Amino acid sequence: MTMKKIILLAALALLVIPFAAQPVFAQSSVSPGQIPGPIVQQTGPTSVSDAVGWVITIVQWFYTIIFILAVFFILLSAFYFITSGGDEEKTKKAKSTLLYAVIGIAVGLLSYGIVTFVQNSIANHMG
Repeated sequence: MTMKKIILLAALALLVIPFAAQPVFAQSSVSPGQIPGPIVQQTGPTSVSDAVGWVITIVQWFYTIIFILAVFFILLSAFYFITSGGDEEKTKKAKSTLLYAVIGIAVGLLSYGIVTFVQNSIANHMG
């Protein structure tokens, strides 16, 4: 880009920005003499069961991603086996890739089992 185009684009941006950012005026539906409520709404877990729900959701995403990656690595291992052509080094790489994929599936299943166990334990103790 030439210097003339850069200056033209910068000037255009400086002219457009004030119109793009609209001013925000403080408007309130609170009557005079009335105490306003909280300005910031509370987000996140508000109880133990909410916190447990968040942890369960995070772990569910974790093992879903683990399973997807494991399937990908199983397919990659199969590709390595097919393209190894009998080469011992490539076959060894394919076997190790398959082993790590199976370990990934085991970790995903264990995380699912642990979450289910903890969830059932908490449900039984809380009534």
